[in-house]
Amino acid sequence: MLSFGNSLFLAALAGLAIPILLHLINRELAVNLKFPSIRFINRAELPRREKRKLRDILLLVLRLLLFSAVVFAFSKPAWVQPAAEVAAGSTQKQTLYLVDASSSLARGNSWNQARQLVSNDLRNADAGQAGLVVYADRVIAQVQPTANFDSLEDTLADLEPAYTAGNPGPAIDTAVRLFQPEAEKRLVIVSDFQETDWQRDLPGVPEEVELTFLHPEEGSGNNVGIVNVNTVPLGRDQARVLVTLRNYGTETVTVPVSLNGEGLSDSSEVEIPAGKQANLSFTLEVENALSMTANIPADVYNRDNAWHFWIAPPPVVRVYAFLPNLDEPQAANAFYFLQTALEVESENDWVRFEVTALDRGFFEASLLKEADVVILPASGAYFRDDNWEDLKEFLNLGRTAILLPGESFPRHFRALETHEIMQSRFLGLAGNTNERQKPYHLHSINPSSRLARTFADAAGKDLLLVNVYRYVRLQPDPADTVIMSFDNGEPALLRLSVGSGTVFASTFAFDPSWTDLPLRNSFLPLIRELVQEGFNTDRLRRKIFVEDVPFAREAAVPATLEQEGQFWEININPSESVTATVDVEQWLPALLSNKPLYAGTNAGAQVFTGSEGTRTELWPWLLMVALHCIMLESLITGMSDPVQHSSFKKPNPA
Repeated sequence: MLSFGNSLFLAALAGLAIPILLHLINRELAVNLKFPSIRFINRAELPRREKRKLRDILLLVLRLLLFSAVVFAFSKPAWVQPAAEVAAGSTQKQTLYLVDASSSLARGNSWNQARQLVSNDLRNADAGQAGLVVYADRVIAQVQPTANFDSLEDTLADLEPAYTAGNPGPAIDTAVRLFQPEAEKRLVIVSDFQETDWQRDLPGVPEEVELTFLHPEEGSGNNVGIVNVNTVPLGRDQARVLVTLRNYGTETVTVPVSLNGEGLSDSSEVEIPAGKQANLSFTLEVENALSMTANIPADVYNRDNAWHFWIAPPPVVRVYAFLPNLDEPQAANAFYFLQTALEVESENDWVRFEVTALDRGFFEASLLKEADVVILPASGAYFRDDNWEDLKEFLNLGRTAILLPGESFPRHFRALETHEIMQSRFLGLAGNTNERQKPYHLHSINPSSRLARTFADAAGKDLLLVNVYRYVRLQPDPADTVIMSFDNGEPALLRLSVGSGTVFASTFAFDPSWTDLPLRNSFLPLIRELVQEGFNTDRLRRKIFVEDVPFAREAAVPATLEQEGQFWEININPSESVTATVDVEQWLPALLSNKPLYAGTNAGAQVFTGSEGTRTELWPWLLMVALHCIMLESLITGMSDPVQHSSFKKPNPA
């Protein structure tokens, strides 16, 4: 049977009349002959023809065939061989069991009930052949349709609910594909039908598949779960732990919470209203990074009663400053102010800075690997080309650099342009010395910058009063982000993106001969926030759910891990604690039945009908026919044109 994927293209076959009309047109052209006198010209009339006849029949046929082949190819024809008919009364019945094994099925006795529901349906229903698909965040087990029901029960007996959230979409797709096209199909979905799992973009189920929904009974009793734990450093030797809990029950409860780690523990309790969240704060003494667990008493769903986390002193950010020293001794002034601002400590700091001063001669790739942030006070003007390449490699690691100009500022900014670190254009110098009668002032901060939050409202007044006596004028490029600008609109601080790293380029030095900023109260928060804006503290500690673990996914469980200086906190997704379910009587059947199932690749999607039979695409053959027609048409045209032109040649005067 012939079918077309784009049957509307067949309307283009009306264009077959065009080649025919063209061949009816007289293609003979008048030939200009030169005569010495008009006396040799006699009046003559063109012969009249009663009826035009088609000429070049072979060319016409080839062109019609070419046009038809192209039109049919675009209509995507296919030859469908119908599936073999099944004898009346001998249709085989197949039942596929789609079983939810996400973490929420560990609630009470839900998992045992789910297995029992499958066993009862196998025994009581006329299942014919039965298959199995078990899923959590992905398909974790499957059994092809078989008459051996024991294999399904054995597979379920060996499984326990995973520690991941559920994602039924891929499992539905897998289950439907296990059906044989000619079979009578029945899909049995066994799940708690949790809202957070089933409110996804689900594939549809073919209309001929009968749907059955089995819902295990939930365990009785209230559930209280830990939904998050945050830690905040308090100076060098203390940290605050904030535990967030949620009461999923219908009654107010008082819950004891305990923190446990190696040689360290604490406990307290909190009252949580029904359906609400509550926070509980702890302050702990800590000297080194320590793995800990927050725990609450057992209830109907125990998997959300523990949360694994790290408690540690503020992470250390290694800052390397490369000074020009003898090339420009006054650059040491800017470094002194920077070092003082970074190394001062307070109880509320999230990070600690270790600042190391080095001569620019030590600037090399092997040493840069040890740094998190690099500061170049006036050193850029004296860098060689290989130094700039080392800096770009350092930035490609996702690190940060702060660049300050010096007395050789033209060389500094020309080098930034030459090595394509800065796209903005160097214009020159504005101002001269601190004797200038009217200094420049900072006027605005980019609202998307971290600095905008730090210097909001009254906190920004001191920053706007800063006097800048001279600065380097730049014409900003859209590729560079202006973080701060002067009252005349020209940039004071740029953020440059180099690979995955960040460069902060100031247009003035942090030196008293350029500005009084280092003497202002706003200097300390400005520098510390600037460094932290480019420094990603998430690379030191990462909080993820079990389904998001990038390594050893099959064995992933809630835990704390340390790998290459990265602290991982792996926990169960709190969405699995939600008790709300979808309406399996109305909403879910409608969603699954009204959407076609698409079996796709990256090249496109193909509708899966389940009973179509063998399908052979014909458009590639039609394109081959069109190609051969083009070649033959070119050959015939090339042979006929010289013959026609020869009849118009002037006779030989001899």
